[in-house]
Amino acid sequence: MSVANSHSLIQLIGLWTQLGATALLVGLFVVMRRYSPRRTYFSTWGEAWGALCAAVGAIVVETLYQMAPPALIAETGGADSPVIRSLLALSVFGRLLFLALLVAGTAMYTRGFNHQRFFRIVSPLAALWAAFAVAGGGGTAGAMRWLALPAVIAYSACGWYLLTLPSSRSGLGTRMTGAVFVAHAMLWIAYAGAYGALPLRPSPHGFWSDLTTYHGYVDLLALMLLGFGMMIIQLEDARREVDDARAELSVTNDRLRRMALYDTLTGCLNRRAYDEGIGLEFAKSTFGTVVMLDMDNLKWVNDRYGHAVGDELLAYFASVLREQIRPLDRLYRWGGDEFLLIMPGAKVDGVAARLSALIEAAAPLTLSEAHGGEKVPLALSLGAESYSRADQLPATIERADATMYADKRHRKRTMTPANVPTIR
Repeated sequence: MSVANSHSLIQLIGLWTQLGATALLVGLFVVMRRYSPRRTYFSTWGEAWGALCAAVGAIVVETLYQMAPPALIAETGGADSPVIRSLLALSVFGRLLFLALLVAGTAMYTRGFNHQRFFRIVSPLAALWAAFAVAGGGGTAGAMRWLALPAVIAYSACGWYLLTLPSSRSGLGTRMTGAVFVAHAMLWIAYAGAYGALPLRPSPHGFWSDLTTYHGYVDLLALMLLGFGMMIIQLEDARREVDDARAELSVTNDRLRRMALYDTLTGCLNRRAYDEGIGLEFAKSTFGTVVMLDMDNLKWVNDRYGHAVGDELLAYFASVLREQIRPLDRLYRWGGDEFLLIMPGAKVDGVAARLSALIEAAAPLTLSEAHGGEKVPLALSLGAESYSRADQLPATIERADATMYADKRHRKRTMTPANVPTIR
């Protein structure tokens, strides 16, 4: 086998390997696209690999033709036949589309670029450029010379887009892919020198000759790194979406948990919160006092003004009580018009009297103009009992509840026209 044929065989194997690897990348992008339908930049990159696959396929066919017996080549029109020109034109056009789609996808990822308008302009220009490349002659070497300038521009632009992203958007994938784009641009500068597009006099032997012979393998490595970097970018975007969804789910769960543990009307913790031990960490670590409170005039307000005003009275009572208690005290809406107040570290002596005095001194609730602006005072019964350790809390609550009902019965027996809570 002659040296020329050996070089052609080496180039053909490199091209076949590049074609297989590119086809594999196209398949991976098609599969990954199913899981990222909203990432149009990734779809555009996938279309770019499809264009490159077609371009490499065309040059593989052209190389096989060049290795055919001379008699067959002569019979089919020679090395400059329309078939060869068409395959070269298809290869150049496919590579130019590959470059254009890379730029479009990268600009979409980094800048939100409108790729459709860009593609309508670039496609005819790519076809015209491919026609000039083939008309200029020189075969594959001539086509490489024509491809060098747009390749350097496109790869440099993509690298600049990714490497200049702000740190909030930059990650391993963008930095790696940007660096690979820059390496591609430098590689095509070397191709330009090897194929005579630059004012150099490359030696027929040595580095420049080896680069033209083995450039398919160099391209293969560079393209695999590029595809790998793009996959990382897509996976990083997917991870960010998962992190955002997880954070939103966490907020939603916190909101739902708050709704489950807090009374929506009064803003107090509810009985479920008590059952789950919410707010009881400090209360269970020391002695304290338990107070049960029950509003005496809620039913009367509901009957006279309706439940909306009764709800307003409940909320007002809770707000007044929260203003008077300590930050470490815990107020629970126990049910209906009953409230539970747990006061860690507080002695029971005088608690009931102080709370009764605070409630009696509180300003009455002023109703809306629809009810004549009348004022409804706060009236309640309460019972206070002490506990010395955590396991006594349930029994202490029962005792405080019984004390509160005893206070309510006492109030009813001692009620006189002078001390009945009335509308003012």
